[in-house]
Amino acid sequence: METINQINNKYLKQIKKSRQELKYNRKNFWQKNKVNFLNNLKTLVSFFEFPKGWKVNVVASYFLLDKDTRSMPYDNDVWCFVDVVAASVNQGYDLVVFFNRTDLEFLSPPALIPIVIHELKHVEQATKDPKNYVSTSIDDELNKTYEKEAEAERKNYSDEFRKQDILEKVLFCYDKKSWKGAKKMAFYLYEENENAFGGGYMKEMTKEEYDIFLNAEDEKDIDIFIDYFIDNFKEPPKEERKDSEEKEEVVV
Repeated sequence: METINQINNKYLKQIKKSRQELKYNRKNFWQKNKVNFLNNLKTLVSFFEFPKGWKVNVVASYFLLDKDTRSMPYDNDVWCFVDVVAASVNQGYDLVVFFNRTDLEFLSPPALIPIVIHELKHVEQATKDPKNYVSTSIDDELNKTYEKEAEAERKNYSDEFRKQDILEKVLFCYDKKSWKGAKKMAFYLYEENENAFGGGYMKEMTKEEYDIFLNAEDEKDIDIFIDYFIDNFKEPPKEERKDSEEKEEVVV
């Protein structure tokens, strides 16, 4: 619970500013996120404690030997993963957590939170029962069960992080591929992602959000989509904001 509160308090207040930047200065926004990606990822991961006795190797890269970054976030070759390297007394206890930069490095810290939460839940699953976790690679139903559990963990955090993730992904694709790219991204988030890679994922985009996007496309005005998220941002409860501000004052 402490980790949840810390992340909500620290990153919710960043969203309001980020959505203004997404409307007025996206080129700088994407570049800033790319430059700071590794530090942002390290900071997010640092909120979580790894199981004692396990070495968790966090890797953030493009696929090895393939630095072609022409893939888009809606493509099927941008996945992340958690895998068991070794899990015995003689071999040691090691995991690899791989974050795919092609899909993630343009995202702001609040938008990165859903994927970090999901993958680190897999770390918990893998260390709790390595043999069963390894079996997910060849057992579709078991894999779906594990994915549903990882997705459920995300619901403990503010839904604004999910919203920020889809907003940034759609706008990034819009800037790269215009309406064609934005529509492919929105369609993937609304219709396809929950059954991707064997299924078990939550639907990323709500019908209301998708309808707003379609309206923006019809009007050829992406600001309609952005304004929806700006206007519907839910401020954290006053007591949480006050507690966060007091902590910051102490640090300063």
